Amino acid sequence: MHVRPAALVVAVICLLTTAGCGSGSSGGAGGLGLPHTLVGEDYNSVTMLETDTSGTAVTGTLDTSEASGTDVTHRHGRVSGTIKGERVTLTVDFEIGGTALKGTLNGSTLTLQAPQPDGHIEDYVLKPHNVDYYNQRVTALQESATPSPLPSSLYDQG
Repeated sequence: MHVRPAALVVAVICLLTTAGCGSGSSGGAGGLGLPHTLVGEDYNSVTMLETDTSGTAVTGTLDTSEASGTDVTHRHGRVSGTIKGERVTLTVDFEIGGTALKGTLNGSTLTLQAPQPDGHIEDYVLKPHNVDYYNQRVTALQESATPSPLPSSLYDQG
């Protein structure tokens, strides 16, 4: 199933949920920990979560950018949560509200269960990357959201 990040951001705005990614230093229950920086992306959004893990506690930040037509919106939120074995629970607090997400950590890949506006639950997969990768993906998202000028030959057709 292909997750629509745009739908995830809309869900956050509606206080239903958001797509996120998790990261953190090693630690956590059973020796598992979230990678410090995880990035998830789809055709119209990119999300990065940077976290620190201490025991079973997770703290950090979530940044998400989403393109809708020619507009790109950016959101920043604080993250708190827990990791117990492979189970991850995160709460993301944005200025406009918050949301809770549950997921699983398999190796270094975090899969979050993301409620969609239509009521379905879809998986949103986040993998280890760095801030530079996230920034590159945001730049690409912004460039693809910018309408390109039409070739002048199209204006000459009648």
